[in-house]
Amino acid sequence: MSEVTIRGCGLAGTLLGWRLWQRGMRFRIEGDRGVGASWAAAGLVNPVTGKGMNASWRLREFLEEMKAFYSEAALLLKQNYFREKPVLRIFASEKERQKFEAKRALLEPWIGQVYPDLDDVKGGQWGGVHWHGGGWLDVKGFVTDSMAFFAKNPVSKLSPEVSVYCEGAKGLRGGPFSWLPQRLAKGQIVEVEVPGWNEDRILNRNGWCIPIGKDRYRVGATYEWETLSGEPTTDGRAKLEELVAEFTELPFRVLNQVAGIRPIVRTSQPVIGAHAKLPKTYVFNGLGSKGCLYGPKASQELVTHLLDGKKIDPELDVRFLQDAAEQA
Repeated sequence: MSEVTIRGCGLAGTLLGWRLWQRGMRFRIEGDRGVGASWAAAGLVNPVTGKGMNASWRLREFLEEMKAFYSEAALLLKQNYFREKPVLRIFASEKERQKFEAKRALLEPWIGQVYPDLDDVKGGQWGGVHWHGGGWLDVKGFVTDSMAFFAKNPVSKLSPEVSVYCEGAKGLRGGPFSWLPQRLAKGQIVEVEVPGWNEDRILNRNGWCIPIGKDRYRVGATYEWETLSGEPTTDGRAKLEELVAEFTELPFRVLNQVAGIRPIVRTSQPVIGAHAKLPKTYVFNGLGSKGCLYGPKASQELVTHLLDGKKIDPELDVRFLQDAAEQA
């Protein structure tokens, strides 16, 4: 294989670039920087999510690969992009606390400490639980610095032999993989300054709050299914300001508001593999809201398939979705 063209320069394209670089493979990345969900992502890694408090899909293996990858990237780029942080799930009601107790045995590997009540957070009267394995990735910084690193290592100008589409929502709306089943969702977040709060945990209740240093926090996120523009809205800001006020009574100042379209194919599980009818055309998409967790291992799966002929994990392989689409 002479060269790979990566179409899309968000998180998926960046991860794939690193995997090819690790193998000494020539590649080039095409796409508009600063556009897409990766540039608006909070980078949250939360091991147990949703109202149902379910552990993320195949969490243990993906989390192990994720930590190893970002540790190696930190050494190469001389910057730590992934920060491990305790995730504190604040129970919103007695019913939610009881739901946790009913599922406690299943969630045991991810449980740190369980609190009967929380007197150091707003609305903590029903208690909460600390999840192991959480943290956040500086997605924008990681992608930006990675692109600069790749630029210092120029690739050849050979005609590409393989193209991999890593275009997120854009690639699900048009192009060779637009047939994929999709459930795009717009998300908005705010960055706020809360002087003197000194909260260092990731807080999770009806949303999340991530401490990013110097009295600054990222808070989100909205889910919008109908109006899928990539622009922040005043309505979204109002909802996010209400969410900030659920976490703290301290005065805060909104520093920034961003929006992006999550590329969801099937509940934030990635898809990789070859197009059924177009030769040497591949996809890496569907990272949704969990790309920081699932992306490193999925990108490795795709590269070992491309370079070594290794069979793709059936639960990641796009061909199974292609078969279903053709039979429908």
